[in-house]
Amino acid sequence: MQYHQFEIRGYKIVLVGDEKGLSELLIDNDTKPLVIDENWEYSEKPFTKAQQQLTEYFEGKRTEFTLKLNPKGTDFQKQVWHILSKIPYGEVYTYKQVAEMTGNPKASRAVGLANNRNPIPVIIPCHRVIGSNNQLVGYAYGLSMKQALINREKINLIFSKLANFHVDIYRNGWGGKRSWWPAATAFEMMAGAILTQNTNWQNVEKALANLGDKLSPRFILEISDEKLAELIRPSGYHNQKAKKLKALCEWFDKYDFDIEKASVLKKSTLRKKLLAINGVGNETADSILVYALNKTSFVIDAYTRRIFSRLGFGVPKDYNEFRQIFEVSVPGNIETYDYYHGLIVEHAKVFCTKLPQCKGCPLNDICEKKELTRQGKLLI
Repeated sequence: MQYHQFEIRGYKIVLVGDEKGLSELLIDNDTKPLVIDENWEYSEKPFTKAQQQLTEYFEGKRTEFTLKLNPKGTDFQKQVWHILSKIPYGEVYTYKQVAEMTGNPKASRAVGLANNRNPIPVIIPCHRVIGSNNQLVGYAYGLSMKQALINREKINLIFSKLANFHVDIYRNGWGGKRSWWPAATAFEMMAGAILTQNTNWQNVEKALANLGDKLSPRFILEISDEKLAELIRPSGYHNQKAKKLKALCEWFDKYDFDIEKASVLKKSTLRKKLLAINGVGNETADSILVYALNKTSFVIDAYTRRIFSRLGFGVPKDYNEFRQIFEVSVPGNIETYDYYHGLIVEHAKVFCTKLPQCKGCPLNDICEKKELTRQGKLLI
C-alpha cells in the first residue's frame, strides 16, 4: 500500500491506495489522530491526479471527481457510498432519503453508520447528508468541517449559475471595465463608498456630479464642512457624510494621497486602519479594500444577505462571520471577489428585488423561497 501527504487550503490530507485505486483519504484537522501505517510506502506519483482534482475542488473549480476508487467495506456500506457519490454538488440529502434509495426506508441509522465509516470523505461526499430536521449531525472530521464543505459547494454553485446566466458580462466586462464599481479613480471609488451609505446610487451620482472635477482628497480637506455638506446634499445625511469624507481624507493624507503607498500594507492592517476612521464600517471598509486597494476582502451587503437567505443559506447575523465563510469558500483572488460581488448586485437588482421577480431567475431550481409572492406581498 502506498500513501502521499500534502496540504490544501489549510487541510492536511493523506491519500492511501494501490493499483486497484484510492482506498483512504485521511484528514489531519485535530479532530482525531492521523496514523500513518508503518507498512505503507511513501510515493507521490500514483496520487498526482487525485491531488490535482482535490485542489481544483477546494478552489471551487471542480464539482465532481473522476478517480478510480477502492474503498473497503461491507456490501451495504459500498451501496451507501455509491449513492453518496450521486448526490449533486451543492445539494444535501437527508439520511432518510439515502435510506429510501437503498430500498430500505427504515435504514436511516444504518446509513448514518455507513457514512461514519466512509474511508474516502470529500471524494465520496458523506458531508452532503444531513438530519431530517435539516441539522448537521455526524461527521468523522467534525461538524465545523462538514459545514465548511457544504458552504463552499453552495456558494460556488450559486456563483457558477450566476456567471453562466450573465455570460455576456463575464466575456465583455462591465461595459468594458474590469470592475463593476462605477468610478474613474480609486479616490472616487472611496468617496462613493461613503456617499452610498443609506441611499441609492442615483443619489450618489448627483452628489458626485456636484463635486465634478473638484473631487479630490485635498479639495475635501480644504473646503468647509458646510460647503461640502451642501455639495453632497443629494446623497442624504449630508452633514454626517461631510465629516466622514474629511475623516477618510485625513487618513489618506498619511499616504500622501497615493493609493499605491497605502496598498503596500497587509489586508488585515489596512482593514483595522479603515475601521478606525469615523464613518467607516465593515461594508464600507471591505468595499474600499476590494475596489480601491485591490485586497481580497469579500463585501457583504444587504443584497448578499437577501439572496442567500432566500436560497435557504444559514446567514449569520455577524458580518465578519459571514464574510469569512465567503473568503474560505471562494477562490482568493481579487478578480473573483470583484466579479462575484458584482453578479450578486446585478442579480438583486433584476430578480431578487424586495418583491422578488422569480420568472426566469437562474437560481429557481435551488431557491427555497421562489414564487413566494401573492397579491404584491412577499410570503417569507
